This record gives sequence, C-alpha cells and structure tokens, in this order.
Amino acid sequence: MRIALLTTSLTGGGAEFVAAVWADWLAGQGHDVRVITTGPVADAPTGPGVRIRQLRAGGTARRVRAVRAELRRERIDAVVALQSYPNLVALAATAGLRGGPVVLVSERNITTREGEPRSIADTVKRVVARRAYRRADTVIAISHAVAAELVGAYGVRAERLVVVPNPAARRAELRTGAGPRTAAVRFDEPVHLLLPMRLVAQKRAPMAAEAAALLRRDGVDARLVCFGRGPLADDLVAAAERLDVPLTVPGWTADWVASAPPNAVTVLPSYREGFGNVLVESAMGGIPSVAVSSAYGVADALVPSITGQLAFTGDAEDLAAAIRTVDRVAPERTAAWARRFSSDRSGEMLLGAIDRARESRRKERDMTVLASAVGQYDNVGDTVLRRGYLDHLRTLGPLTVYVGDKTDDYLSGLGLQSGDRPVRDPRTWRRTVSRHLLAGRGVYAFDTGETEVRRPFALRYLRLAPLLLVHRLRGGTAVLTGVGVREPQAWRHPISAVLRLCRVVTWRDAPSRRLMGLGAVTPDWAFALGADAEVLRDAEAPRPLLALSVRQGLSHAARERPDDAWVARVRALADDLGLQPVVVAQIERDGDLARDLAARLDCEAVTWLDDDHARQEARLRETYRRSALVLSDRLHAVVIAATEGAVPVALSTGAMDKTTRTLAGAGIERTSVPRDLGDPEAVRAVLADALARRAQIVEAVIAARGRLAELTDRIAQEVRR
Repeated sequence: MRIALLTTSLTGGGAEFVAAVWADWLAGQGHDVRVITTGPVADAPTGPGVRIRQLRAGGTARRVRAVRAELRRERIDAVVALQSYPNLVALAATAGLRGGPVVLVSERNITTREGEPRSIADTVKRVVARRAYRRADTVIAISHAVAAELVGAYGVRAERLVVVPNPAARRAELRTGAGPRTAAVRFDEPVHLLLPMRLVAQKRAPMAAEAAALLRRDGVDARLVCFGRGPLADDLVAAAERLDVPLTVPGWTADWVASAPPNAVTVLPSYREGFGNVLVESAMGGIPSVAVSSAYGVADALVPSITGQLAFTGDAEDLAAAIRTVDRVAPERTAAWARRFSSDRSGEMLLGAIDRARESRRKERDMTVLASAVGQYDNVGDTVLRRGYLDHLRTLGPLTVYVGDKTDDYLSGLGLQSGDRPVRDPRTWRRTVSRHLLAGRGVYAFDTGETEVRRPFALRYLRLAPLLLVHRLRGGTAVLTGVGVREPQAWRHPISAVLRLCRVVTWRDAPSRRLMGLGAVTPDWAFALGADAEVLRDAEAPRPLLALSVRQGLSHAARERPDDAWVARVRALADDLGLQPVVVAQIERDGDLARDLAARLDCEAVTWLDDDHARQEARLRETYRRSALVLSDRLHAVVIAATEGAVPVALSTGAMDKTTRTLAGAGIERTSVPRDLGDPEAVRAVLADALARRAQIVEAVIAARGRLAELTDRIAQEVRR
C-alpha cells in the first residue's frame, strides 16, 4: 500500500514521536510510506525507506491545496493524520477528491480545557472538528478516554472509532544499555521524583513540588528531577525554591529513562492526559509511576499496583500518599501488559485500522442504490438522461432499478449492466424500498427529469416521508437530482418539505430551484453522455447539416402545426448558413410530422425504424455528429445534439420554456429563438452568434460533465458521513 502520514513535525512531542515510529514500522513491512509535515523538519528520525515531504506553503488554505496536490501527484491508498490541525488539513484536502485515499484522523489528547483559557483559533478548530471528524473513514483514539470524548463531544459514530495504543515501548526496544530496574523503591534513601513532561498548565508540575515538600516534612529525602522544558519552567523553579525542595533540570532527552538517577519514581500530576506515554516508558524501564486517577487517559497507560499507583485526586496530599505506596508495585510483572505498546503491536493495530477503513469504503461503494427509471415508452430523451443518471449512481454501489412495465426495447436505452437488478413488479419495488429505507442503509435516488407538483405527486411524497425520516436518522442517504418543475402549483410546498429529508437536492434549471425553495442547480443528466472532449473540440470535422426536431401536438398538449411560411423560413435560414436541412423524430409519435416536414423541405427524415431505443439513439447521434446546428422544441434533442458537438438552439414557447431554461442550467445561454420564427432577421442573428460561439458552447458541455461528476462525489461523501 501507499500510505501518507500527515503530522506537524517528526520531533518535539509525543504525536511526532509516534508518527516517526509508525512510518518506520510500515516501511519495514514493505509499504510505500511518505511523511508530510506542516511544519519544519529539523532532523528526520526515520529510516531510509520513508520519504519526507515538508510543506513550504504558509497558511492553512495553501497547505490544504499543497496536500491535495501531493495526493493527486501519486495515488495514495490511505492518509493517517496525527493531531487536530493535521486532521483538519487532511479532511479538507481530500474533500471531494474522486477515488481519493481513505482518511484516518488520530486524536492524541483530551481536548476539554478545564480552567484553561481557550484561544479563538482553538475554539474555531474545535467547532470545525466536531463537524469534520464525522467525515473521516476511521477515527483513531490514543486511549479509551479519548475515544469516549470523540463519541460524546464530537459525535463520531462508534463503528468508525478504534483505539490504537501508542508504541510507547519503542525507546526501550532500542536501548542497548542495562535492562529494566528490579529493585524496589527505598524511602530511607534519597527518592528522585522524575518529571518527564512539557512544562505547561495541563501538567501541573508545581504540584509535584508540593507533594515532595510533604514527603520531606515526613522525613523522606524527596528530590525533583525535571526532564522537560516549556513556558512554565520558571513556575516550577519558583515553587521548588519556595518549598525548599531540591530541583535538578537536565532538560528534555529522548531516552530520559536511561538518564534517570537510581531510586526513582515517575510523577505525572496532570489533570488531563490523552494517554501518558511516559507512564509506559517508565514501566518498561522498571521505574514505578504515579498519576492522577481522574486524568482520563492515564488509566490506559498505568496498571495500579503493577506498574505504579493512581492518586485519589490531584491534590498534593493524595500525590504524596500514592508515592509512599510505590514500594508495593511489582514491575517484573509488566512484560505481558507492555507488549501492547510495542512497535509491532501498535503498528499491527494501525495497519488493521487502515485495512478496516479500506474495506468499509469498499462496502460503501458496494452499498445498494435504489433508483427509478420509468420514462415515456417512445422517448429516447427519457432513456438517455436516465442512463447518464444510472451510470453515475452505479459508481456508488450495485443498482436496483425500478422499470415497471417497460419493454426490453425501452430498457435497451438504459444501458443496464450485468450487476444491475431491474424490478418490474410495483409491489416488489415498494417492499424493497420500505425494507432498505427502514434499515437506514444504501442510497435512495428519486427519479430524474421533468416532474409535476400536483396533488397526486404530493401525496406520493407525503406517503414516503416517514420512511425517508427513518432512513436519514439511521444514516441512510436520499437524493433528488437533475429534476425540472413543469409549472408552479400550491402542492409544491409539501413536496419541498419532504425533500428536506434528502441529503442532496438539485434542479436542472434556476426557475425550478426558485419555485421549490431548496437545493442547488446542476445540469441535466443527459449531458453526462456523448462524444468525448477531444471530438467535441474538433472544429475541423465536417458538419454540413441543420437538424430540425419539432414536437407533434397532442390532444392534451396542442401545438400549432408548422405552416408553409414557417417551412420557407427554415429553408431560407439553411440556405443562408450553407447547411442542408434534416428532420429527426426524437420521439416516435413525432414521426408523421417529421416525414411531412422533410417532404416539404425536400430533405431526409430520420424516424423510428423500430421500437428499440438504443438503435434509434445511435441513428440520432450519428445525425447530430454531422450537424452544425440543431433547432428543436424537444429538450433532449438539443441536449443530445450538444453532447455530439452540434450547436443547440431552442424553439422557445415562452418565458418558462423548459428547453431554454435547461440549457441555461448547463451554462449554455443566448441560444433560443421563438418557435414561430416570426422575425427571420432576429433569428438569423441568434443562429450566427451561436455558431460563432461554438467553442464556448462545447466548453460549457464539458464543464457540465465535470459538475455532474462533482455532484456524484458529493453524494458519495454523504454516503460516507
């Protein structure tokens, strides 16, 4: 595996030490390991198998971009971040990164600040973390106390949380000197109270001085030895002087256990510890330790009466009382317990967490997606847009698709694959939907395309609302994307209320978004298909045709049949542009009108030869690939044509014309003329302008595909939340 560890540095603290040990261990197991640091690297305590990349960029935004660029430069399987700031950088850098690595964030401390002032920056960081940590594939806690805080304060789901012990025994593994001490502490000799810690408020080092003073008052020659430095060093010195307690400050050394004087006890007066590395290091060296029982994570790092003692409270009296009992501990019994903190055991558990995260990601990708794909039986546009939709949904997991009573000819246009499960029986579909929504698993994808907001549709949404609520509360994902609203009706309000239970809602045009009052605008799913970018950008390919697709009027949707004057205007436009007309039937029922117009224009008609959607779509696309321009009041005639490189021009029927507004939703504007072509000069100007902007329109089509890919990534992120 290719694994990246993101940390502030490789020296200077417990987390940095752990990062270096993990990096070496993973490299030793044959993995390709690199460490990315957000701060300077004074030296590199890692082996030759680890690559180190220091981010030179200053500022959080630049660091996020730099990490993202690093992850894009070479495929990474997993990112492991250590500490709050690197955690947030890792999550921001991988947000929306298609096919990106699994992300494991690692919290190293208790973040509760009892009595300590909190900076604005730290407050903001915690607020962001409470939302961001839930997006991680796995959250690693240094101890069970930290794990409890991550669940209680950060809302991390228990199934995404693991406790990986620190490799705190690493320094003992590398030590070549004498073995661990075995002699019990004697109180009739000088007792050295060791303070291996950073001198900050959390550690409460002066309390150790007070405990030493109490021991000295009782006749114990207690002396302080501080292996540490920090901003409150002067406070410790002042306390020792005030209490007349001998103090030696050798300063920080990596292997402080080897430098410790004889007859020693490690004292950790902290009121808050995520873990307590020094307690394990002390036990490995045969030195008993004392910590505060209420200091959270120390319970993972100290075994009372075996490796040390827990003071009842953090008061000096209780610390002194605990120190007096360390002569009863049995350090020789620590070997089995200490193996939990070995480099091998810690590394194995980290690797197990990475493997578990990758397997969970795979299962999420394999999570069932429920989608409806029922359109008009003779409308190629309905199968094209749904095929684009299903192709993207399929990247999330296996598809279960409701197709109702549609024939195999209709299904040919959906492009269903061997792993897809089509459902025809409506009762089976309703049972399947109910079962999955109540279980809170998988993705429920509403049908896409044009919809109505009338009473029957609203009642259908309202019946589904309780299931959607349970689905969301149990972690499921429901989405409605790429939908257009036909006309404003009062029933849109209850429908909009139900859609607020979806994690993602998008509309294919801005007017629909305004009517419904929620969600965003993304292109129609039919833009996902068609010729690739290289073909679209080819300006030299011959395009001699002007394709024409006109809607046949129906009893419930009357359309005036084009008269001879209209036909003459089309012929004149084609002649002016030097193009040959061709009439296409996007829908089978338009066939009679297409043949009539072709006869009157003296040109070819591309009509349905059979009911197979796939074959008719292939014929249409071949025509559009040879067309410079397409004039149509059929929405998907212009959309499919645009995806084959033709310039789409809508024959508009008014301000709410769905063809015009859907093109605008994909960034294609100023390509609309009145359906009656009543002002030939104005129409000619629009067509000439649109043809001159072909390169711009092509880029809008390519950008629309990118937006749809981003939408799919967003849905995938919601699934992983």
